[in-house]
Amino acid sequence: YDLFMFLTCVVLALMVFGGIYYYNTKEISKRKAMIENTKKEIQSLQKIYKEYLAMEQEKKEIQRRIKAIDSIKEGRALAARTVFDLSGVIKNNVWLKSLKKTENKFELEGCSLENESISELIESLSKIPYIKNVELKSVGEMLEEGVTVKSFIIYGDISL
Repeated sequence: YDLFMFLTCVVLALMVFGGIYYYNTKEISKRKAMIENTKKEIQSLQKIYKEYLAMEQEKKEIQRRIKAIDSIKEGRALAARTVFDLSGVIKNNVWLKSLKKTENKFELEGCSLENESISELIESLSKIPYIKNVELKSVGEMLEEGVTVKSFIIYGDISL
């Protein structure tokens, strides 16, 4: 009877362990199948992800261009306003050769028949609200088309 009980316990234990083994192998294969499906899904989404990254890159490029356009618009407004205001302060006996603007600085090069006109121009430029620190950089005489004229360079700060 003891042998019978022993064998019965061994068989029951083997059956329990076999059941556990069977359940675990089934669970492992189910998990492996889930992993394979997830890998396939990731692979299929890879193309969409690459498209997303390309769109993000395009978005950044468009934002950069919009920023550049906005900065150009700001600069154009100042340039147009400056030219308009310069036309109002320049007298008949003064003429400009060049106007250079870099960042917040400007340099005005021109000629005049007399020194008083140059000082009047500097005073008039100083009264324009967005032009500051106007100074005469240099003044000299030169011969232009048989006439002695005063050449000058004026510089200062400019910003809206």
